[in-house]
Amino acid sequence: MRRNILSIFGTRPEAIKMAPIVKALETDPRFDSHVLLTGQHMQMLDDVVHVFEIAVWRDLSVMKQRQTLPYLTAALVTQISDALAELQPDMVLVHGDTTTTFMGALAATYVKIPVGHVEAGLRSHQKLSPFPEEVNRMLTDQISDLCFAPTDEARKNLLQSGIDTSRIDVVGNSIVDAVRMALPHLRAPDIMSRVRRDSPIVIMTAHRRENWDTGIAIFSDALVKLSRLHPELTFVFPVHLNPVVRETVFGIASDLPNVMLTDPLPYFDFLYVLEHCAAVLSDSGGIQEESVTLHKPMLLLREVTERPEAVASGWVKLVGQDKDLIVSSFEQLAASGFAIQAADGVNPYGDGTTAAQIITCIDDYLNATH
Repeated sequence: MRRNILSIFGTRPEAIKMAPIVKALETDPRFDSHVLLTGQHMQMLDDVVHVFEIAVWRDLSVMKQRQTLPYLTAALVTQISDALAELQPDMVLVHGDTTTTFMGALAATYVKIPVGHVEAGLRSHQKLSPFPEEVNRMLTDQISDLCFAPTDEARKNLLQSGIDTSRIDVVGNSIVDAVRMALPHLRAPDIMSRVRRDSPIVIMTAHRRENWDTGIAIFSDALVKLSRLHPELTFVFPVHLNPVVRETVFGIASDLPNVMLTDPLPYFDFLYVLEHCAAVLSDSGGIQEESVTLHKPMLLLREVTERPEAVASGWVKLVGQDKDLIVSSFEQLAASGFAIQAADGVNPYGDGTTAAQIITCIDDYLNATH
């Protein structure tokens, strides 16, 4: 009997990491795969769905300008519940730590549909950093029937949260699967024609909600200083579509000759630039994993990280919202020629078989419980 699996996601990072799992479900005769998009990100999400050729069952399109967390939470749980009542899947898969993640898991739990949580067990151990992601993932873990932990550290966090070992499987991180899927299809994007042939590229991104008040401005000020210290470099900053972020970044860092402020790049274009860059400055979660996978040194613009493996690997360094530390750390990187003394070279996020492992776990669980 074919099992009906509903994957729910709504942001670009979720779509990237769920793409390998969805594609595996689509081609497996044991399953019928359905994808429910929430539209928590709009244009940024559509790009990933297109390049990975993900078949979408329904798109809720809940996003509106300057949406609040209470609005988003109420809209998501209500509309996801309606979709579940119509489709009645055998299992719901959610990913990571967004409001879509928690509301998808909660709506499924309300109607007693099993939940599988991809990338479970990440912890910063600070409730408000990242916000609201730390709360979302902690609560999602508690109500999930299957917790797919990317690393042994994540498994340890789950056990410390009181989650029984029978609910936990360490499967690696599907970002490795996604990068491997994408690399053969990468082509130089148009933006590369604007980079001097002899100019090393530095990528910068910033978007996290906890950085809105002061962090984005600090990062933009640091970018201005670094661009003046290093005219030989080209800084590429794909600016998040959130108006709070855009107003700050464009207000501070516009009109610099070696800084390219762009709209968010299509994922394959971004991955091409990342593969060919010298270094990264970002507050992103997923880019930490991509940087480790592609061996790119990264300065992490956050005070804490739920991905300690990335720091332990040697490829990622925490610099927080300290402008002086950001600049001095970058100067150290530049002085070394952007060379890193990495650890053992083993990718802590796995070998690219995460999707296959998750499919096996789902099949075993449903056979045992139905």
